[in-house]
Amino acid sequence: MSEEQRKELETAYDSLQSNYKKLLTNYEGAMDTLPSDLQSLYNQMQKMHDDMDVSHRQMMASNMGRHMQGDNMMAEGMGMHMQSHMTGEWYNQMMGMHEQMARMHQRMDQQNMARINRRLSEEYGNMRKMIPDLDEPSEVPFNEEGDPALLNGENLYSQNCASCHGSNGEGISGAFPPLVNSKWVNSNKSVPIRILLHGLQGEIDVQGQTYQGIMPSFKARLSAAEMASILNYVRTQSQGNFPKITQDEVIKTSQKYRKRTRPWTASELQQITEE
Repeated sequence: MSEEQRKELETAYDSLQSNYKKLLTNYEGAMDTLPSDLQSLYNQMQKMHDDMDVSHRQMMASNMGRHMQGDNMMAEGMGMHMQSHMTGEWYNQMMGMHEQMARMHQRMDQQNMARINRRLSEEYGNMRKMIPDLDEPSEVPFNEEGDPALLNGENLYSQNCASCHGSNGEGISGAFPPLVNSKWVNSNKSVPIRILLHGLQGEIDVQGQTYQGIMPSFKARLSAAEMASILNYVRTQSQGNFPKITQDEVIKTSQKYRKRTRPWTASELQQITEE
């Protein structure tokens, strides 16, 4: 990231933070009138914003123009690239959260709250476009080390998935789909692996309800073992006896689609769920 790009992104981020503070002020004055599911999303949104802020600041610090030599320069560049991808994933996650909150306020005819949330979603999208090379195939190696059997899938789910899909995996009606007993998680192993690796965008039908939004990629934030552990945890919470997803299966899927830079759509994955 050049110095000019860094300054442009900092300016955009300052504007976003200003609008975020306005949003918090509006919520503080309207909290008693909000339904419980929207109050829950609001609380989760604040936590996600704090985590995103940490990632953003780490990315900006790593792009302050350090001058390295030889192997150190290569290692430093790889770390900066990985941090940029992690922050880009956070931007996508925040885009999806604010867009869903905007839709919920729209249905409640709360136009001002819908407008502010939608503006924040758009600002995250604009900032993502300012990070160089996010839409090019990444040369950053996917973390292939670890053992899913030694990880706590429930804890990993709580840390990475519960903010949108609920602590019990049953989703938030009208906003984020359930994962438990979902064909998108329990069918062909390749489907949930691809969704975690590259994200999902657009309409998707889950248990008779249509959802619309953006699920970010987690490739820069989770290792292959962590992905397998999370997916196996959700599959064990569903009714049925589903085979475990292995770390090697996640790695092979990642290698097969290593040049993919865009999220999957439900129509692309539909046929695979029926195999």
